[in-house]
Amino acid sequence: MGRLRIYLKPIWYNIMHHKAYAGFCVFGTMLTFVFITILLQVTNVIMGNSATNVAAERIVSLPIVLKNESGLPVKGLNRSDIRTLMNNAKGYECYTCYQFQSTRVKVNGRNYDYGVLFIDKVYWDVFQFEFIQGHPFTDGEMQVPCMVVSERWAKKFFRDGKAIGREIQFQGETYKVTGVVADVSAFAEGGAVSLWVPEKFNKYIPTGNDYVSSYVLYPENTSVDAMMKSITGAFQLYGKAYYNIEQSTSMKEICTVEEAMLRKYGGDLLLTGVGAILVILLLIPILNIILLSMANTSLRNCEIGLQRALGATQKEAFLFVLMENLLLVVLGTLGGILLTFPICRWIDKWVSLNSAIGEVTLLPELDWTLLLVSVLPLMLLLSLLSGGIPAWLAIKHSIMEMLKGGAK
Repeated sequence: MGRLRIYLKPIWYNIMHHKAYAGFCVFGTMLTFVFITILLQVTNVIMGNSATNVAAERIVSLPIVLKNESGLPVKGLNRSDIRTLMNNAKGYECYTCYQFQSTRVKVNGRNYDYGVLFIDKVYWDVFQFEFIQGHPFTDGEMQVPCMVVSERWAKKFFRDGKAIGREIQFQGETYKVTGVVADVSAFAEGGAVSLWVPEKFNKYIPTGNDYVSSYVLYPENTSVDAMMKSITGAFQLYGKAYYNIEQSTSMKEICTVEEAMLRKYGGDLLLTGVGAILVILLLIPILNIILLSMANTSLRNCEIGLQRALGATQKEAFLFVLMENLLLVVLGTLGGILLTFPICRWIDKWVSLNSAIGEVTLLPELDWTLLLVSVLPLMLLLSLLSGGIPAWLAIKHSIMEMLKGGAK
């Protein structure tokens, strides 16, 4: 502890006497890790690590439209079609169908444009939202006008977010709120929707069609090959039996939710793009901090030389400079993590003003495990490169050269 104090006291003294340099290092690192944190957290959601996508690797997405061998649409698939199709599928746990409609809702006496998801009761089993108030639709509630809303939506329209029992009107019906679900990222399945209503009350306005999005949940430990064989076989049999289609091109669209998310956001290019952005986000501050740190350490050559003359080894002098940089980077990183939510809320507000789908949120919470296994190593890498290079350049000269102010 005493040895650590020997390092920290002069480090803090130098920081206080070089405020411009310290402030730039902290601010630059802060901005860097705000964007790194958001990027990694959103990528984590897209990869399937969120509440609603907890079983993304065993949920299979079905096509909305049946196409023939030439890729021409033959029929939009409705709930009845999916029910018939699933009669030939084997080994699945359950399946759900839903349809999205954009509509105008009336709440607190005012009208707003929002999207509504008309769902069946099984929806809550396939996509596992966390209910913070109320409960999922019961069998009885599926027959009466009721509604589940998102946490963010409830907080916007009702005091303290207490929405249970409150009334909302749209399409000539009055709905009572029976549940509030915790917010999920807009990049997660269901994250772009704020209102859920039983399928019975779907008037198919304004789309005018009854096409549905369908998802099939398989038991744990079911292989992807087994899931694909079950669904594609049933899909092919349905197309052949009812529409004389031997090999529908729609079968190419059948995939797990995990794979569908990756396809939607770039597929194999996603990880490549994320890696490239991380390199750029790290490279720019590293170069800037290296240049500033080199300028700062060159002004302190006499100080470092005096430490060496008084008995400090090259290693100790190196660690002295490196620890100062590490402290600044740690402060910047912590500041960046703390700024993540305010930045996300600002983005949420901007997106909400330009979206009639729902009250979306970029990140409802941080995955702290991800921060420990990704942000912490990146922070250490940034500190090692931006501080280690100037530190090595500073201590490689002889004591005499440093006491004279450095090599000329």
